[in-house]
Amino acid sequence: MAVTKEVSAPYAPSSVIVDLITRNRSRGLPFPLTVESLGRVGVSDSLVSRTLQALVVLDLIDEKGNPTAIFEKIRLAPESEYKQRMQEWLNGAYADVIAIVDPAQDDETKIRDAFRFYNPVGQQSRMVTLFLGLYSAAGVIPEKTAQPRSPRVSSPKPRATPPAGKAKTPKGRSNTAQADTTGIPAPILGMLARLPAEGESWTSQKRKSFLDAFGPVLDFCFPIDDTPDEKAASQGGGS
Repeated sequence: MAVTKEVSAPYAPSSVIVDLITRNRSRGLPFPLTVESLGRVGVSDSLVSRTLQALVVLDLIDEKGNPTAIFEKIRLAPESEYKQRMQEWLNGAYADVIAIVDPAQDDETKIRDAFRFYNPVGQQSRMVTLFLGLYSAAGVIPEKTAQPRSPRVSSPKPRATPPAGKAKTPKGRSNTAQADTTGIPAPILGMLARLPAEGESWTSQKRKSFLDAFGPVLDFCFPIDDTPDEKAASQGGGS
């Protein structure tokens, strides 16, 4: 499949697509890719559907979620050829678009115009962001040039200094977002993000589904190895 006016164009975040490509090269992915398996590798619920659709339209997986020959070619490419394989893939997937614009030369206005006939119309700005982000990852657009084009990039607002005394705890999970998550694997963070906000409730079925999914994710990130305990028990028994 490819990006054409006859099908809905992809508009998932480029960071998610690039992360999946990188993960497939380094550790592999749990194929076939489904709503459940993408959730296990850290893709949030709100992005799963558009991510699956983007992977299919961009010809990385087939309709059953299995990797295409193109995805395998990118995975197997040595580092020296990786960006070249990425460019070849993108030029094929976006053949209709690059027949009109050159991502390495044209500005965002021209690229935005190239997507005006694609559906869904309300997601065209995200289509452009994905297009630019992927070509940036492929080395076609310099990173410093591609970043200002993305509507996701914005200058942080100055944070107000809290008054003296006990600081108020933010509502929901914002207090969790401020915690130091260094060293916590992305799949586990993705699972934690699916918990209800502090003070809110959830159904017993949602709780069961979370617990059923969390175990495999935990084992995936931290494989079980009882060897150290067995060795220690053996040494203790012999003393």
